[in-house]
Amino acid sequence: MTKSKVSKTRTRIDALRAVIDKECTAPTCRKSGTCRHEGEKEAARHVLGRLLDKLKGAAEDEHEERAQMWADIYERGYDSHGNTYRRGPKYRSGQPMRERAAGIRAEIKIARKAGTSPLAQEGPGLVSQALETYRFDPIGEAPAQIKFRVRIGAGYGSIRIGVDNIPQDWGWVAEEVTDYQGEKATRWRRSQALKDLEAELKSLGEAYNADHGSDLTTDCFAQAFHVFVDSDDPETLARRAEFEREHRAAVPDAGGR
Repeated sequence: MTKSKVSKTRTRIDALRAVIDKECTAPTCRKSGTCRHEGEKEAARHVLGRLLDKLKGAAEDEHEERAQMWADIYERGYDSHGNTYRRGPKYRSGQPMRERAAGIRAEIKIARKAGTSPLAQEGPGLVSQALETYRFDPIGEAPAQIKFRVRIGAGYGSIRIGVDNIPQDWGWVAEEVTDYQGEKATRWRRSQALKDLEAELKSLGEAYNADHGSDLTTDCFAQAFHVFVDSDDPETLARRAEFEREHRAAVPDAGGR
């Protein structure tokens, strides 16, 4: 029902209610004690009932149309204004961040276990489908020494998935470059295997996320939270180790002052 039709219907409803609620002041009705206009009031009640049913049906249709419109937008991924919309398959509105982080942590654990377990033989040439699902997964196939961290970021606005103990020859490729001073330096770039692993972790985390209308052209971010995957290259690890050694060496001196 269009807006103009709804307005006209509401005007008719108000008029009918006025007829139904108006107290009869006709002298003949007061004198006889029986209102001759009761038939009019009863007819108005029937018409009012039909109009209210029609208005209720229109509201239900509008609700269904809006629900379908938003379902289409989320499926398409954007609206007519270019705002992006997305709802991950495991996103739950109002779900606490600790539950989301726990779900991501549990999925990583399952993938790691399945990736390192022998395939379960169910018969000649048959393999367990449950393990087969994770068998060729970057998370399950990553080197056994790699450790994963899943933490809630400051302010509960993000989840950070950390990747530690990355084998240098597996995760990093060294490139000799010349810096701005003309000196030789080593720059580390991610291997394809590490890129695949980080992409899979990002996808895993985003399954618990939703975007309710971000517009990157105006720096408007309407995501439920942000997912970050952190990994440190060998140079960063070396600098951190050196800093920690210097800090430990300075602690006794600081304590003796």
